[in-house]
Amino acid sequence: MERDITVAQYLKLRLEQQGLQHMFGVAGNYTAPLLDTILADECSPLRHIESNANELCAGYAADAYGRLKGFAAVYVTYSVGAFSILNAIAGSFVERVPVLLINGAPTNKEDSIEKHTGLLYSHTTGYQFVDINMFRPVTVAAERITNARQATYQIDSVITAMLTEHRPGYLEVCEDVWRAPCRAPVEPLKSGRDDICTVSSVDDAVTATMKRLVAAKQAIVWAGIELQRFGLQDTFARLMDVLNKTLASSEQPIRFVTSAWSKSVLSERNQYFEGCYTLTKEEIDTLIGTDGVLLGVGANTIGKDTGNQNIRGDRTVLACDNSLFIGAGFYPGVDLKSFMVKLIQALEQQAASRHLMDLRIQQAEPVQFATVQAMGDGSVQLGYDSFFGALGEWLTQEEVLVVDAGFSLIAAQSVRIPAQNGFVAQAAWLSIGYSVAAATGVKCACPDNRAVVVVGDGAFQETCQAVSDHHAHGQNTVVFVLANGIYGIEQKLVNPNPFRKGSHKQEYPDPLLNSVYDYNDLPAWRYSKLVDVVGGTGKRVGNLDELTSVLHEIRKNPNENYVVEVPLNKLDLPSAVASGIDSAVGEDEIDHPGWPPANIF
Repeated sequence: MERDITVAQYLKLRLEQQGLQHMFGVAGNYTAPLLDTILADECSPLRHIESNANELCAGYAADAYGRLKGFAAVYVTYSVGAFSILNAIAGSFVERVPVLLINGAPTNKEDSIEKHTGLLYSHTTGYQFVDINMFRPVTVAAERITNARQATYQIDSVITAMLTEHRPGYLEVCEDVWRAPCRAPVEPLKSGRDDICTVSSVDDAVTATMKRLVAAKQAIVWAGIELQRFGLQDTFARLMDVLNKTLASSEQPIRFVTSAWSKSVLSERNQYFEGCYTLTKEEIDTLIGTDGVLLGVGANTIGKDTGNQNIRGDRTVLACDNSLFIGAGFYPGVDLKSFMVKLIQALEQQAASRHLMDLRIQQAEPVQFATVQAMGDGSVQLGYDSFFGALGEWLTQEEVLVVDAGFSLIAAQSVRIPAQNGFVAQAAWLSIGYSVAAATGVKCACPDNRAVVVVGDGAFQETCQAVSDHHAHGQNTVVFVLANGIYGIEQKLVNPNPFRKGSHKQEYPDPLLNSVYDYNDLPAWRYSKLVDVVGGTGKRVGNLDELTSVLHEIRKNPNENYVVEVPLNKLDLPSAVASGIDSAVGEDEIDHPGWPPANIF
């Protein structure tokens, strides 16, 4: 006979079965019955209910936790909380992170009264089902639970869809349902991905890939984000070993590259790692020439990774998103794990093939930091390149680097990350402020590691409250705020002219085009003083010597959380941006009379 439990207990058990140990959110009365149920069980592995500064911070923390642990959950209250977390859940959807959003809703009685009498309760808009309709486009499954009889099926369907697609799910639970009885779970849930694999398509895809490799003169492998999302990093390492055993007599090994989205899917100390690249068509030319092949394994094409170019063509083999693309050829129903396993088998069977042994990769030039500017006292002025150069020398396998969108993310690509999964960034959705709050989830997922955040001042002002979460939860997180006083990346996109130097800088008749726009200026904060309010240790560094000293201090204090203010020149640029700034075309420059100037191209 089935044992009755409550809906809250049912959901709690399902979360525990996914290995969940932490939940994130902002408390509200509509979710209180679930939280009370979890707290009442002292033996539950789901021991930690993290209270966050706000819903956006909770969403970012859950996203980072889900990236590293494979599943996450976050709780909010109806509308006022749900509206605030929408941005974070949308980012999780785009970047394929399975975050379960649990939204507590008004009771069935309150919903009925509102419908029939027009009474507007707190946290409601009067528009029926606004919350679930808002989240349906950014979740793989969304359910509104109004009775206990159906609750178990709805919970199971959402979690199963999440496990299958590695995307967020949404549960909207009326408050009076939480304590209602339902049947207990029968068996654990599992991904349905194996059920959608088309065996013949996988075989055809492997055959086509082998044919393309045999015909190529040069090759490089692009390690994509799906390797980390689907837990296939060890399989990929095996694939690289087999590729290189097959090519044992080659003068150079076949190497792999990553992109901003997939940085650190394997340790960047791996013997086959080549570097982190923006894979534009020009960069691909450098890597494999005109007769080579780029084998993307779990690598989705997004603007940040490809310089907003469509790189698919005869030289690309891209296995991702349950399919394989080879030029104009398309193979649907190709499960990534099945493809990789069968490709390894095919390579092993043809290890003696002379065609494969002729594959080569052109050695790319290593990324160099720009020459730093010497100050009068002999110390080194800090800029993006000198800062990241020092940070890269300091990082070990014990740190996870969390970097925000903007110039920080661009500059961080040249930093070698020692640890697998040692780099976290929102490289596709690119919501500024993600990193500071995400660090909370990173530390929960990796308690033995230290989260190290690098964030611009504009992004920091979005979610600086998360430093309070770091301190309150006893986390030893370090936040470096690169303070240049402006939204630099936005200025560069719209009008890069202020960043140009010498004869390349234009003197436009319209003075607005000659300096940073007022709306890109930021309020001046003393960032290192924030800890006086929320807790932690604050530092401010003005040159490389001071930064080095603070890095040593941080290392000697492994239990402290820090905020380190790093003032930068307003017009400083990472070398990766500076190298193309003179020929960059700003959106406001295109239609300006006299564009383009003769000395731009």
